[in-house]
Amino acid sequence: MKRRQLLWENLRILAVGEIPPDHSARGGSPLAQFATPHTFNPNLSVGNALLAVAACLARVFGACVLFALWGGLSVYVWSAIEGHFWRSAAVLALVFLLLAAMAALMIAISLVERRIGRKG
Repeated sequence: MKRRQLLWENLRILAVGEIPPDHSARGGSPLAQFATPHTFNPNLSVGNALLAVAACLARVFGACVLFALWGGLSVYVWSAIEGHFWRSAAVLALVFLLLAAMAALMIAISLVERRIGRKG
């Protein structure tokens, strides 16, 4: 019974996004109580905050450029294929490759952000 209750509590936290009281922010700045865990750290220095903003902008800009280039190349590939079956197969493959490229881009930006953050 206790295990089932714990499972439902964890699912509720994941769905609603609330933080249980024992995981609340303690210490640090008074703004720590408003922080969204794993998304925003209110105790950042100015340099680390600028790095976080630059990484966010790099993610947005990189994803936009990747999506635009991928869309243009996908239209080119679509128009070069004559059969309907092969067009469908190509679109499915292009969608999965786009997701893999997007994930690789996000991971690369995160790794660069961590490496720069350690030096600073």
